[in-house]
Amino acid sequence: MADSRSIPSSTSPSALAPSELPDQSARTWLVTGATHGIGLEVSRAAARAGARLVIPARDPERNLAVAGQLRRLGAEVVEGRLDLADLASVGAFAAGLDGPIDVLVNNAGAVTPRRRETTDGFEMILGTNFLGPFALTNLIAGHLRGRVVIVGSGAHRGGHVDAADPHFRHRRWSIAAAYAQSKLCDMLWARALQNRWAAQTSTVDVQLAHPGWAVTNIQNATGVTVLDRAVTGACRLIGQSAAEGALPVLEAAVTHLPPLTYFGPDGFRQWRGRPVPQQPSALARDDAAAEAIWEIGVRETGTDLSAADA
Repeated sequence: MADSRSIPSSTSPSALAPSELPDQSARTWLVTGATHGIGLEVSRAAARAGARLVIPARDPERNLAVAGQLRRLGAEVVEGRLDLADLASVGAFAAGLDGPIDVLVNNAGAVTPRRRETTDGFEMILGTNFLGPFALTNLIAGHLRGRVVIVGSGAHRGGHVDAADPHFRHRRWSIAAAYAQSKLCDMLWARALQNRWAAQTSTVDVQLAHPGWAVTNIQNATGVTVLDRAVTGACRLIGQSAAEGALPVLEAAVTHLPPLTYFGPDGFRQWRGRPVPQQPSALARDDAAAEAIWEIGVRETGTDLSAADA
């Protein structure tokens, strides 16, 4: 297995633009969180390149509207109901999925202004950003035949996972702590997933990307309209657009790469700029920590990869 300690060079242009995506005709992309922000921009780029798109979403009206946009770009689009904060919804979607998936982009995420729980009693940010995607990927593994992209964040560098209390039931919750934990879990889950597929000589590989500081609806986390607008305005000054933030994800999705390459912007503090390979934190590259996170995922969701899936 390739080790992300040795940063590879991209074999595609380092300033990939959506119009430069290689032809994706006859390929199917499944993109979570496709109705807003980074996921929407990734889906638009894939549609322009000829991909068939599967875009499950929690909001059926928004899903229908986005599907219409993508069809106008010439794409075949499959809608679906998926709430990553509800394992029953994840299971139902997985059971109804038909056909192979060439690219899975695990992009959907959440930030909440206060501690909330999912339908299954998970802390909401962890449940939506890690446990739901973990279960989804395991349950549809038999459909995957190309690449899995897990969207991380530079916030993983400050993350700490308490295996005994990942849901902040007994320790102090904060937006920053919960989000950083969820993104560290994503980085380590990616590593454990790749290790399993590599051990079985699977044709599927795992890549990582982060959008930098991209202006999306995820900034609207305070629950106070005026404050959310102020935060978004400040983000526009130091960050980049959702379309620019999608570029590292697109690089990770289509470029010939060693497994576990981690793409992000090359500018100040990795907030904005051209997508380039970057180094995850030392903890995010730790195989023992990755196995511990995998065990948490299995314990909480009741899902795992079978030998056939791996």
